[in-house]
Amino acid sequence: MSSRHPVQFAAMGFGALVASVAAPGAWAEEAFFGDIPIVLTASRMAQSPVDAPVAVTLIDREMIDASGFTEIHDLMRLVPGFLVADWPDGSPTVANHGLGDAYDRRIKVMIDGRTVNSPLWGNTNWQDLPLRVDDIERVEVVRGPNGAAYGVNAFQAVINIITRSPVTESGLSLISRIGEDGFIDHGFRINGGADAAIDWRLSGSHRRAVSFHPYRAGTGVLNPRKFVERSVVNFGAAAQLSTRDELDWMLGFSEGRTDRGTPGDLTHPLREDDMRSHYVHLGWTRSFAVDSELSVQFHHQRERTRAPLLIEIDGLGRFALDENSDVHREELELQYSASLSPAWRFMLGAGVRREAARSRSMFNTGGTISGTSSQLFGSLVWAPSDRLRLDFGGTLEDHHYSGSLLSPRLALSYALTPDSTLRLSTGVSYRTPSLVESRAEQVVRVGSEIKRISLLAGDDMQPERVKHVEVGYAAMFRELGLGLDVRAFYKDYTDYIDDERCQYPARPWEDVGSITAAMCPPAPAGFAPFEHDVMSPRRPRSFLFQNAGAFRMSGGEFSIDWRRSGWGRVVLSQSVIDIDADGATVDDDFERSAPSSITSLLLIKDLPGRWRASLGYYRHAVMSWLNDGDRVPEQDRVDLKLSRRFGEAGAGNEVALVVQSAGGRYADFHAGRYRHEPRLFASLRLAW
Repeated sequence: MSSRHPVQFAAMGFGALVASVAAPGAWAEEAFFGDIPIVLTASRMAQSPVDAPVAVTLIDREMIDASGFTEIHDLMRLVPGFLVADWPDGSPTVANHGLGDAYDRRIKVMIDGRTVNSPLWGNTNWQDLPLRVDDIERVEVVRGPNGAAYGVNAFQAVINIITRSPVTESGLSLISRIGEDGFIDHGFRINGGADAAIDWRLSGSHRRAVSFHPYRAGTGVLNPRKFVERSVVNFGAAAQLSTRDELDWMLGFSEGRTDRGTPGDLTHPLREDDMRSHYVHLGWTRSFAVDSELSVQFHHQRERTRAPLLIEIDGLGRFALDENSDVHREELELQYSASLSPAWRFMLGAGVRREAARSRSMFNTGGTISGTSSQLFGSLVWAPSDRLRLDFGGTLEDHHYSGSLLSPRLALSYALTPDSTLRLSTGVSYRTPSLVESRAEQVVRVGSEIKRISLLAGDDMQPERVKHVEVGYAAMFRELGLGLDVRAFYKDYTDYIDDERCQYPARPWEDVGSITAAMCPPAPAGFAPFEHDVMSPRRPRSFLFQNAGAFRMSGGEFSIDWRRSGWGRVVLSQSVIDIDADGATVDDDFERSAPSSITSLLLIKDLPGRWRASLGYYRHAVMSWLNDGDRVPEQDRVDLKLSRRFGEAGAGNEVALVVQSAGGRYADFHAGRYRHEPRLFASLRLAW
């Protein structure tokens, strides 16, 4: 391997593209370096990222366009400390500072404040979201636990995807992306109502892409492929009922299929999973004063998956498995915020949420598994002077499995200048077991008999808990066009939930009181294992969810956002992480799940003639994805985009060429099994 660091090659390549070109203000029609943006996700109150009680990253529309990303989960590569992976047997997964596995259930994900994590696993099915990248205005990411604002499961981070408002947009736009290997991504957006009482937006898209081709590993085993096809329709509207009242409603629908499996493999055969999901979001807001408003939100979400599967078990024949699932969530939330005086500001709210799932394969019943939780949340900000600010926040939740939990936070901020702040914050957050973790009884049935037990819920699991503290500095140097965010953090995790191997059944000559056998709870009624499984030296594995240990995490990170009119923009972040378990975990991979360093770089260069070039560079050191994943080597990914705008200034017409993973295929999620494919495509966007 060359001794030159890959980022040097990336910088040299980008420099060669633009060095010989003078760069006048070709994109002067775009907004440049205006006011400091306002974020909503940090504490549920509108505030500058500089004043927020937690570290917040803002991915704006310019970064989204320049990245060339066409899938929402890939945008998280732009966030300091975040890791992204895909794998053929499930949804893409996202992690913050390691601890990632196939189900990113420790990160709360919202769209316009509406929770989209699946009630089943608690994860986000990124490719099933009824949303397209082109509909996103910005993404706000809280880069750490935020249970004080959102309660349980805001455990590693909070992601709030904010869509384009029908109030601020008008006209019609079309976009078409076509690439190699059959890749297509076509979409439209229509905005109306500019002269009417109701502003509305209708958008839709259709996408087909191959993420993984069958890959023959060094062992000679042919590993799975993955093909994804999705169609999405979204509608949003806003009505100004009076000078004080606004009504918003959104609804969306997504459907498609995922082809996965290994050609010619009867144990993991090629199969087609069909999915369908929809949502409804209703909101009413009444404004009483500049800093005082009352809002009521109702959300409904439903997902349906049809996944018939025919497998062959060695020496026993073929068996049909029912892996279908139906899940839904309803949530009602009330929130009020106001200023008591120039020095005091508060927010208070309450919510109730019901989650339900039905999956015969996962729960060993045809009935519905459900739970209802409620919460009270609030925040109180005291600013005794122009420089000093104290933020008290907390959520009290009554959870259907874990009972009453209080997630508090205290943050102290000191303004060095109007645009720079030192921050010290500490708090406690929890993650409760998902419906699968708390109720799973995944089995293989033949007729009325249970032949294999794959996954089981543990008894009386405690919620995961993290105590966290951080010191941060955030600043905006307007005269330099520079934004800076630096922090050091420490997190203490206890009662971490993991799935650990247990054994069904014990052989007749084995001691059933052995450690391995004793881990397993009593088998469900009707358990009659295959004789082949009882006598085989390689019996099938069963897994049991349980509290698997405690560990500590420490590290630091910085991000720089520099922009200069007529030149372009540079967004750079670097994170260093260390996990120390001291032998207090069942799985040694916890310590290896965090790479020692994570780097993200986005370069945007304005060129003459309304051309623009951008380069994305994403790197992490060697690491391990947990459970279904495994070790992956040091990874460097380079994405390139060259675009040209045309037509009237500000119209948004653009033609572009994008290369994703310019260095070729790379090991993803499990180095021994999966290779993510590069992609080359062209795009055309027209607007009226």
